[in-house]
Amino acid sequence: MQNVLIRVSEMDAWFSYILSVFYIFVIAAFFGYLVKMFPKLNIFEISIYLLGRWGGTAVNLLILFHFWQILVQDLSSASKYNSTLLLHNTPVEILVLVPCLYLIFFGRSSVEIVARVNDMFYPLFVAVTLLMPLLLSNEFNLRLAMPVFTMPFQQLAFSNLLTIGSAGDIFILGAFLHTMYNANQIRSAIRHGSLLGICLFTLIIFLVLTVLGPKMPANFIYPAYNLVQVIHVTDFLDRLDIVLLTIWLPVLACKMIAIYLAILLGISSIIKERNYPIINKQVALLVALTTILSFKSITELLAFANFSMPLIVLGYQPFVIGILFAAAKIKQRKQSHPMASSSDSGNSNKTPPEQMTKTSVRFSYKQWLWLGNILIVFSTVCIVIGLAFGKYKPIMGTACAMCFACCLFLTVLTTYMEVNLSKQSKAGN
Repeated sequence: MQNVLIRVSEMDAWFSYILSVFYIFVIAAFFGYLVKMFPKLNIFEISIYLLGRWGGTAVNLLILFHFWQILVQDLSSASKYNSTLLLHNTPVEILVLVPCLYLIFFGRSSVEIVARVNDMFYPLFVAVTLLMPLLLSNEFNLRLAMPVFTMPFQQLAFSNLLTIGSAGDIFILGAFLHTMYNANQIRSAIRHGSLLGICLFTLIIFLVLTVLGPKMPANFIYPAYNLVQVIHVTDFLDRLDIVLLTIWLPVLACKMIAIYLAILLGISSIIKERNYPIINKQVALLVALTTILSFKSITELLAFANFSMPLIVLGYQPFVIGILFAAAKIKQRKQSHPMASSSDSGNSNKTPPEQMTKTSVRFSYKQWLWLGNILIVFSTVCIVIGLAFGKYKPIMGTACAMCFACCLFLTVLTTYMEVNLSKQSKAGN
């Protein structure tokens, strides 16, 4: 994805995720609404409850098709990545079948096990990514990314649309809504986790631009890998890419396992069989077969991921969100009380006790929520102002870029406070 963004927007490629932030915020609010109205149900069960057996099944098949495409894409990208850079003589079929073994292993468990494994590796991934500016300090050259906001608005808008394809992956969390009982908690968790990931992606693209420039990475297949290869701490530590791969690959594996569990839950809801481990091996083998037959080359895979995924996401997710939201509103009007019980009625509207921490004395949950929204809107305004005046006044473009970076970082902090206050609220109840 990074090479296409740099090819389209060049020095402005690190502003390509702002539209994805708004899109993820909408999905987070939608999932929070579903958890409030239909506790202990996932999105597959909710769609069948609201739209009936046939309508719900049709919607679930659309969602499952997207999940299947994500899993096939990730399996193909991981296998072709290993085949290209690490295991040159290993058949691609073997590189696809090996991940399917741990899909079968974790397919017998629940998402809680995957979450605990992810808690071991993802903090390391975040820490290593945040350390990369320090590790690349001797290769850093800000002039390579200057001037900013000189590309046409159409190109930056197009690169923002391309990132919607990866932002749509957040929809897999709808399969695990039944594991959460607090609307505020799931909304804030999605906002914080997604913003943290977007912040890391933005940092990586910025480092690629400032270390490798805007021209060469556009022709690389894996710009992030080429960036890691540039790291030279000493004469003896010049192959840190191998170390970083041991952190990155488990994180990708956790993502694939979560998608696989979402697929199992979706299929089990359609066939009315809650014991999804009984279809575990068959689905894993079918995933392996479709992955092997899907893409003939890395070029086809990247073209699908970069240009087809945004069309798939925008082609069905707004439709699913709209139809489920409208059906929920109609169902709510017909019933005197929502499905949520009186004990769960505080999931969305109850603000956390303000005496829990020193920070919460000053700001409530809703205030942190709106502060994050305002910061994202202000960062968008900075981009618009930079595009309008950056060509004529480079200093104004640089100032707007710095404001954008500060707003993005502050929004991550506000969403972190949202998560903390929602946890405290749950503990206080």
